[in-house]
Amino acid sequence: MSDKMDDFIDEMAEDAAEDISSPVSGVSEAIGAGASLLATANHWRARQLRRGVKIELPAYLMVQLSWFMAFGLQMVLFPYLITGREHLHMDGLALGLANMALSAPSVIFLLIGGVVAERADGKRLLIILHLLAAAPALFLALAVARGELSYPAMIIYGLTIGTVGAFMMPARDSIVNEVVERRMRVGSGVTLQLGVTLATMAQFLAQIGGLIVGGYADKRTQMPDWLGGFGIGPIPAEQLLAIQGIILALGAGFALWLGRGRQIVTGGKGIKSALGDIAEGFHAVRSDGKLWAMTALMFGVGIFVIGAFLVVLPIVNRDVYGFGSDGIRDMFVTFWMGAFVSSVVLSIFKRIKRQGRLLLIAQFLASISILAMMWQVPHYVFLGIVFIWGLAAGISIAMSRSIVQDAAPKEKLARVLSIYQLGFMAGAPFGAAIMGALVDLFGPQKIAIVPAGGMITLIIWMVFFTPVWNMKGSAWLEHQERN
Repeated sequence: MSDKMDDFIDEMAEDAAEDISSPVSGVSEAIGAGASLLATANHWRARQLRRGVKIELPAYLMVQLSWFMAFGLQMVLFPYLITGREHLHMDGLALGLANMALSAPSVIFLLIGGVVAERADGKRLLIILHLLAAAPALFLALAVARGELSYPAMIIYGLTIGTVGAFMMPARDSIVNEVVERRMRVGSGVTLQLGVTLATMAQFLAQIGGLIVGGYADKRTQMPDWLGGFGIGPIPAEQLLAIQGIILALGAGFALWLGRGRQIVTGGKGIKSALGDIAEGFHAVRSDGKLWAMTALMFGVGIFVIGAFLVVLPIVNRDVYGFGSDGIRDMFVTFWMGAFVSSVVLSIFKRIKRQGRLLLIAQFLASISILAMMWQVPHYVFLGIVFIWGLAAGISIAMSRSIVQDAAPKEKLARVLSIYQLGFMAGAPFGAAIMGALVDLFGPQKIAIVPAGGMITLIIWMVFFTPVWNMKGSAWLEHQERN
């Protein structure tokens, strides 16, 4: 309504300046001056609007950076506090159950989180969730500082941050569309693809940064002479946890620069309506072979790959190679660097016709490489295996999302994507618990046959009993080639 009123005022001002004349001396000049003043005021307001819209994308990227840098810190500190000799020094089963507490809330709340993200103001939701995520990190920092760290405290932390993350994921990922759309309305050349690419790069770089900082929990690094020769670290765990909480709180501050989010108003209300929407999404997944196969694959990745990644690798780091938080940092940085490299390479090849085949080949090579962990290989070879895992993860994420987005009904895309993501999130807690128990029974090296064998079996099923291997490209690619 206000926009229409503004247009009406602008038209009146233009008419007054061009067409109105009066026999009374000075009236025409006064009307023209008034019209000019209105035009100047509207121009100033439009400039302020454009300035506010253009700052949204940098603000969104800072929100992205704050969450994932804190996430990178958590990836090091969480297993380090549970398994580290200086803290709880617990076994693989305890770490597996703690990781289950960290990831299980996503299984319960992810789909509801998607519905909430559609119906709530995204800006306000991001602010609230960032502040809620900062609280458990600061609580844990206080517990460590007082020497009162306990396993139940870690479980409470995992459940709390996992619940917040379940609502954060759809809220954060969906709002980038609105930010780019508003920016394009004021004449910006930023496209949705570029916005998503920038957000993905911010995610990977922030995670790597958080992992690097987290690695200084028990290690001191001496800088070279040309950089001053000063030392960094070790940084006490309670200080790193406090940094994590502060970074998350800063994300709430950056979210203040975002515009008011779009809220979807549906005909139904309450939990019954939300469950009905979710049921429609599940029906769409079950009725399409490619969607069902991708969801099943992500469930298998959650069980075998993420279970080993979260539980087996930290135990290997401690018991086989004798490293602490610095070793955990090196592993996870290596993994995400692999994912970043494969993502950059894939962005160069924009027309991959055999997406499913590339996905399955990458997963097969990663599974074969895991078998090398059955022997005590040098640490650099071990990191090479982790890097290959990261390469496969980058390909898997990019190709599977592309397949799902192309195959999903457009009117149900958000719900289908949340179900696809749920397949991954549902497998992770089960995989963490299973791998935690098995690593205590058989040791961290012999257990490598379980994730490798499980993934190879799943890949063979995908090749012979799903349409993924024989996919010849997407409808989008075919449209691009015809035009």
